[in-house]
Amino acid sequence: MTKKLIHTLLILVAFHINAFAQTPKSYTVTHIVNKTIDKGEYVDDKRIDKKDKISTGNLIYISSPKNDSIAFYEFNDSPVSEKKVPNICALAKNQNSLLLTYKNESYSTKFKITFNNNEKTVLIGDKDVFYLNDSYYKYVQKSVGDNLNIPDLIDFLEDFLAGYALEDLKYISSYEKYKHKDFKITKAYMESFRTQASDYLDKWNIKFSYTKTGIPSYVLKESVEGDREIEKKLISSNKGIFKYTKHTNSESRLITDTDIRMDVNNHRYDEKVTSLQVGLGKETRYESKQISYKKIPFKELKLTSGNISNIISSK
Repeated sequence: MTKKLIHTLLILVAFHINAFAQTPKSYTVTHIVNKTIDKGEYVDDKRIDKKDKISTGNLIYISSPKNDSIAFYEFNDSPVSEKKVPNICALAKNQNSLLLTYKNESYSTKFKITFNNNEKTVLIGDKDVFYLNDSYYKYVQKSVGDNLNIPDLIDFLEDFLAGYALEDLKYISSYEKYKHKDFKITKAYMESFRTQASDYLDKWNIKFSYTKTGIPSYVLKESVEGDREIEKKLISSNKGIFKYTKHTNSESRLITDTDIRMDVNNHRYDEKVTSLQVGLGKETRYESKQISYKKIPFKELKLTSGNISNIISSK
């Protein structure tokens, strides 16, 4: 073996040792406890049942060191168990695009994300396109496009998470677009087929408005026929606490009104929800309040019963 070859091998070994030493080994657990008050069912504004029902939900998110993969466990007033299968979200580079997958035992969703530097647009799937101002595009392209940061992607898609089957992840949003007053989505365009008429294509124009100080103040998702699926309005903002009302009309079958309170500095998300099933004339109401939020270093993606008990009992 020549001296040159030995020298080359030593450099390669040193490189791999150094790279391994610099690789973060710790995952991060985000543990959120929500208290939900079920206000019951109503017909013609008259309550059917008599008592509120209170439940406690433990939400556990395990994030990889780069935030490019996340496992999600949810325990709602049920015994914790290592047999529970988590939802898995992963973001990876796929040729000239990104590929996001999110799946659990019963369903999965998958779509591409493509960046266009010339037009400063983000294409979700094949049809949904978002137009960003220069500062926000540079941030999203770097954070999501290069670094595969899922919390920043959740923040970017915040008002449309339900349509992408990602609503489980709303509690781990980075809230960056609320912290940077020059981050703006200028407009968007979407297409979707009806759930009960798969040959009917809806085409949506989405409008975004901001206050003079750059706070997101209004979102409207409206079809070319004039149907309004989403309308979100800012009620107040003060020192990182934002209050919104959100009206959602899903194909005139389910109409939902939500009061949202977000504390972006303390990662708190509370809501009051009223949903009307139009065909049944039945209305349901509930409130969800966050009572605990904490982050804990962790060594792996999978939970055991012992891990879960330690996470829930830790302070």
